[in-house]
Amino acid sequence: MTPEVTRYFYKGGLNCAESTLRCLIESGTIQAPPETVRMMTGFGGGMQRGTTCGAVVGAVAALGFATGRMEPGEPREASARAVREFLRRFEECFGTLDCRTLQTTYVKDHALKSEGMYRSCTVFVEKAVALVQEVLADGAKDPEK
Repeated sequence: MTPEVTRYFYKGGLNCAESTLRCLIESGTIQAPPETVRMMTGFGGGMQRGTTCGAVVGAVAALGFATGRMEPGEPREASARAVREFLRRFEECFGTLDCRTLQTTYVKDHALKSEGMYRSCTVFVEKAVALVQEVLADGAKDPEK
């Protein structure tokens, strides 16, 4: 476990989506204001319903911040490419993007907010952070690639 993920998610009380975005901000991967972590609060635990993994949602938000657009006429291809690549890599690693499926497949103790859940889900947060860093380093920010 990386110290940053452990500090925020595993022991720190932030959810998976909040922790993913926070780690990407603090590592300098994206230059978002720290307050943007607030917008991730509702996305933990698969949007509180076990749907799309919160770490995935936090990662997509970070990619959007790094590669997205602000105006309707601006191109969105760089962002779409980065998100597709991230999702492909995450799904390649774990077989799914779905929180409930990730938990039933990888989490030994599925009980909500259990020690086992946090310990196991830390892997998803760590991988999401690493994959965002890889995708951005691979040139997903560059519209020419």
